[in-house]
Amino acid sequence: MTYQRVLMIQKPCRTLAMLVSLSGIVGCTLALNACSSRATAVYDAFSIIGAPMTARESELRVGELRTEGSISAAGIWPESARSDRFLRFTSERNGPESVLRSITPKSDGTLIIRLATEVQSVVSGRTQLELGESGDILIVSNLSNKVESDFDPRAVFLPRTLHAGDTVEREIEVTSTGPMFGSGSGRGTSVVRGIGTQTIETPAGVFDAFVIESELKFATGPARIALTQRAWIDQGERQAGMVAEEGKEAIKVFGITVHSESRVSVLDESRVSGG
Repeated sequence: MTYQRVLMIQKPCRTLAMLVSLSGIVGCTLALNACSSRATAVYDAFSIIGAPMTARESELRVGELRTEGSISAAGIWPESARSDRFLRFTSERNGPESVLRSITPKSDGTLIIRLATEVQSVVSGRTQLELGESGDILIVSNLSNKVESDFDPRAVFLPRTLHAGDTVEREIEVTSTGPMFGSGSGRGTSVVRGIGTQTIETPAGVFDAFVIESELKFATGPARIALTQRAWIDQGERQAGMVAEEGKEAIKVFGITVHSESRVSVLDESRVSGG
């Protein structure tokens, strides 16, 4: 089943809802249009491992999910700047789009993650993270779909240690500004779940990854915003960070859906640009 077929089953018209970015919030998430391109072409060159790989509904190719393992915030917090190129498939486009995710440590101890199209250099997302005193990675602010959101208390991106089977939930307060509803303050929740360990195949190679799911839901003024993500984070020697994700983004204003998008992304190339 192709990415297009999946989207047509879920929503027979033009677009369908599903995010990202925890850089989508934090990430680089991708979605796909139910029209013409064949996203599975990304994998045409891969038959390079002996372990059996199966396709998820999104057509990400993965091995058996093992409900074991853990991930630590300190283990993935980067000390050097890096730039990763992803192939992004969205419900807004006919085919894959090349997106650059830049990760920049700042002098104040925070981390800035930016998403930009490689061809036109259009910034589509930005997230500011900090490493909290407790060792958790926290979301300070997030820009997605022209909505800028600041969190205080901070939303959780990744707790100090997350084991398979763990769920970490936090109440948050948020102030958001966006062209569709102006400025407003409100409340919401951030949830992170440890799913387990799984091998995943991308154009950049095969990775042993820890799988997490995250939800960020909040209301500001008349708007209701929901960001969800399933992410695969490299646990091997390459330390490539997030190598793939599935996600959904939805915004409602006065109960009317004004934005809804599904995304799937896979790592194409990763490089460290500083020491």
